[in-house]
Amino acid sequence: MIMLDKHKNIAKDIIDMSHEFGADKVSVSLANSTSFQVDVRENKIESLQESVSSGVHLTISIKKRRSTISSNDLRLETLAPLIRSTIDTIPYMGEDEFYSLPDPKLQGRAKADLEFLDPDFDKITSEDKIKFSFELEHLSLKSDERLRTEQTFYSDSISHIVHADSNGFLEGETKTLFSLGVSMVADDSQTTANEKGQTENIGRKQTDGWYSATRFHKKLTPANEIVEKACHRTLRKLGAIKPSSQEVPVIFSAEMAQSFFGKIASALMGENLFRKQSFLLNHLNESIADSKLNLIDNPLLPGKLGSRHFDSEGVEAKPLVLIENGILKNYMLSTYSANKMGMTSSGHSGGISNLMLDLGNYTEEELIASVKNGLYLTHMSGQGANIVTGDFSRGAQGIWIRDGKLAESVNEFTIAGTFPDMLKNLSMIGNELDERSSILTPAFKINKLVVSGT
Repeated sequence: MIMLDKHKNIAKDIIDMSHEFGADKVSVSLANSTSFQVDVRENKIESLQESVSSGVHLTISIKKRRSTISSNDLRLETLAPLIRSTIDTIPYMGEDEFYSLPDPKLQGRAKADLEFLDPDFDKITSEDKIKFSFELEHLSLKSDERLRTEQTFYSDSISHIVHADSNGFLEGETKTLFSLGVSMVADDSQTTANEKGQTENIGRKQTDGWYSATRFHKKLTPANEIVEKACHRTLRKLGAIKPSSQEVPVIFSAEMAQSFFGKIASALMGENLFRKQSFLLNHLNESIADSKLNLIDNPLLPGKLGSRHFDSEGVEAKPLVLIENGILKNYMLSTYSANKMGMTSSGHSGGISNLMLDLGNYTEEELIASVKNGLYLTHMSGQGANIVTGDFSRGAQGIWIRDGKLAESVNEFTIAGTFPDMLKNLSMIGNELDERSSILTPAFKINKLVVSGT
């Protein structure tokens, strides 16, 4: 709390100084973070970083003209000449009729205990943190002789964030974050016939891993469970083949569901909408997805990674229904994008909070069992998810499904469709979440996608 109060005082002083120099409206965000990370490989510390970083971002406006300042130096004697020189240049800036501070009636701190500060953060010593990573590698090395540990890591951070503006808003919050993980590698010895008909060995390597991320140290996944998951994910890739080209049902694992709905969230953001860079522009109150699909952005979930009391403009955080029974209900808007679109800020300056797809009724095993011939998708790569046109085509890896059971590992292929068709054909939704992200989505099934392989 001492650090937070200190930064609140700095923010207030910056605003007062800016007004004294002639500013009409001022908005300032300050952040201070202390972080630690240790990476271990082959029973040695590969890297160890302890760092403290600070920064301030200041926007000053006079008669609809504005300019911004960013600095890592929070001392007023350093900022004063920057503010003065910035104000001197503002008359030469172009007017922007859409810029404004938020409506003061929308600003405030949500009345909720969001549980994102671990009170024991300072009690964990550097020696303990290093030990966590070494213990994880020790467990990994004993797991399976086919596997080698590529790297284990432990990291944590505590961040103090303050926002203030000339509306009178002045609030801050402090968050902690912990993570622990391992990456593994296995030799994938496969043979193939060369041009002379002779057998040759293909020296491939397969890599994968697992990690845990949470606000509270005591909620980190136990090391043995992380290793077990990492081993399973790496070994299941051995013997991967390229599938034949066909149109089949695809089960998106929870991680791939996060990637998919991350793109949907981008298409719902005001900055992309007013620039006409979203396939969902002008579709409010229209059916865009299967009626079972409900998507909400909820910043008021205790302990979750995306929770917040207010957005980066000080607009009070509130749950927002985005898609209800397949119907698009709202966009995610900052003050500026709302002004451009003739709408009202939804409290989304700075992006999503906790993006949640309502849970369905199926375990992942039941999703897989529903597919006679199809794909369980575990990895995507490439930039082929286009939120402007709605086209979707990405490199992929996964496990083939035969008669409702996981069969051989597959790679070196693409999956393709369009976002509108995929949303309409999202037919089954899982009932288990991966909570290591601010995108909280279970696995789901899409009835048909094109797989392009051999």
